Amino acid sequence: MPEIENIIKLISLDKPLVVFDLETTGLSVNLDRIVEIAYLKIGLDGSVFKGDLLLNPETSISAEAAAIHGISDEQVKSQPTFKDKAVELWEIFNDCHYSGFNVMAFDLPMLKREFLRAGLDFNYAQAKIIDAKVIYHFMEPRTLAAAYKFYCKKEHAEAHNALADVLVTAQILAGQLKKYKEVRDWEFIYKIHHSADGRFVDNARKFYWRSGEAYFSFSKYKDRPLAEIAAADPGFLNWILSADFSEETKEIVRKALNGEMPKKAEIKEI
Repeated sequence: MPEIENIIKLISLDKPLVVFDLETTGLSVNLDRIVEIAYLKIGLDGSVFKGDLLLNPETSISAEAAAIHGISDEQVKSQPTFKDKAVELWEIFNDCHYSGFNVMAFDLPMLKREFLRAGLDFNYAQAKIIDAKVIYHFMEPRTLAAAYKFYCKKEHAEAHNALADVLVTAQILAGQLKKYKEVRDWEFIYKIHHSADGRFVDNARKFYWRSGEAYFSFSKYKDRPLAEIAAADPGFLNWILSADFSEETKEIVRKALNGEMPKKAEIKEI
């Protein structure tokens, strides 16, 4: 594989590098489990070992997660558990460098939690991590000037001048409408502006869907249902209303305080 040869050639490794990805029962490191783990291990000698395992999570896969990765409870019910494969996976993953897309924020913490459940302390804190998502966002800034260069092949010389920014934004929109036919459809526009992957309740991602119910993704109530906290600690929800949160998030909280919980909806007509 030429890609692997390039990695070995372009970066100095003093430990094997494992590039991996997880599919899980949901978004919570604390509540959810791994249903699939795929990996590519590159040895210091240039050897490549790859694998792809389906695992029985010993719990149900949320509808939101299944909609993303397409793995059903039926597909994994006869598969080995993570604990069954823990020693084998430990030999593959222990004392390596790690890479993937968003591994720092999700995959590594999730993997560590699974190893802990199996009685193994997977410590990656001192390892060198190469997260492709972090590199991508750092090297390719998401600014107005960057978008102007990408869509219009021009430099934005008057950045932060309000009228100049407006004119540049209009040119970017024209470029997007020309480049992406689907963006000309209002239904598609609505979808991508309202948690397009279906996992989050709000665009600020303060709440996520779990089996059709809104759960907190932050604070001391992380991974707890919104309905439960609205009943047990309405003062916390009132604090959200007085703090610096988006209006969309606050509207969800206001309704929850009145007993109206979010419901997953179909894409609306515009």
